[in-house]
Order: sequence, then C-alpha cells, then structure tokens
Amino acid sequence: MALTYPLTPPSPFRIARLSLTGVSAASRNVSPFTFQVQQYNWPGQAWFGQVECPPMVRADAEAVVAFLLAAQRGTFLFGDYANQTNRGGVTGTLTVSTATANTSTLTFSGATGSFALGDWLQISTSLYKVVQVNSSSSVDVFPVLRASYAAGTAITYANAQGVFRLAEPSTDWSIDLAKIYGVSFAIVEDVA
Repeated sequence: MALTYPLTPPSPFRIARLSLTGVSAASRNVSPFTFQVQQYNWPGQAWFGQVECPPMVRADAEAVVAFLLAAQRGTFLFGDYANQTNRGGVTGTLTVSTATANTSTLTFSGATGSFALGDWLQISTSLYKVVQVNSSSSVDVFPVLRASYAAGTAITYANAQGVFRLAEPSTDWSIDLAKIYGVSFAIVEDVA
C-alpha cells in the first residue's frame, strides 16, 4: 500500500520539548540620518518548529523513525501536543461566518462561551493561534488566514493540527549504550 500524505504521527506521540516560531514576512528600513523606521509588511506568515522527543526504547523509537523517514517525501499533520484543549470556555460546533484570505480577523458561529488568547484553531489543513479575542464570535489569529474560507466551513478547536513538512529532507537519531534512542527534528508549515 502506498503512503498517503499528509501522514499522521504515531499514537501516542510524545514530545519532551516543542519550540515553535511564528515568522512574518516583514522588513525594516532605518534611516541613518534620522533613525526613523519604515516597516514593510507582506502577507507571508508561517510556523517553524523544533521537536525533541523524550528518550525512548526501540519499540517506541522505531515507530517515530519510520514516520520521519516516510515524511521526508511529503507532509504530515502536527499540532501542539501539550495544549490540545482550549484555555477559553468555548464549546459547540463552530463554523466560519467570514474569513477573508490574508487578513487576521475570523468571525464564526455556533460557539457557546469564548476563546482565550493562545487557543489553537484548525480550519481545513491550516493551524491558527488566537492573538486577540474581539467578541464571543470573532477573533484575530496568527498566521493570516490562508484562504477565503466559505461560510459554514468547520472550525476545529480541540486537537487542532496543521500540515507541516520536515525542515530538512533527512532524519537523524541516536542510540546510546543502554539502547535508548534520541530523536529530534525541525518542522516548517506547509504553506499551500
């Protein structure tokens, strides 16, 4: 059977350390005479990350290594495994009301309660983080919305994931004298 992308990480997927970086396509020009700053903001924003798995025995490590070797040629689903539930009290079946590509404001319906700063959302295959709560039916997110999602598009707020790639098409792991495996890898969001 051929591999189907995006892959799903082995379950349970344990992480000792996850470092995420939100990157924006922005540049600054500082005048050498007045020190005034001109900032240029482009719509490009993405997630980058570094993943360190805890020490593992071979049975657990081989599943992770096999997943990473397969991921070298495609994409995989990934999320913040330490924070799979929202901090706010939002419940319900959420759907998009308004979502315009390259903007940060998302309006939705079907919510009881509201989101909190830092909550994760998934729309289609993109992962978003709440950076401002405007109301119980509107938030601003990072990165900017990848598409103009149609009204009624489902929003996932528990176990939210996005589609990522390995930052490098290689997989490294180590094995010590006690046969304990060490695995770490870098990821980058697949911006389609």
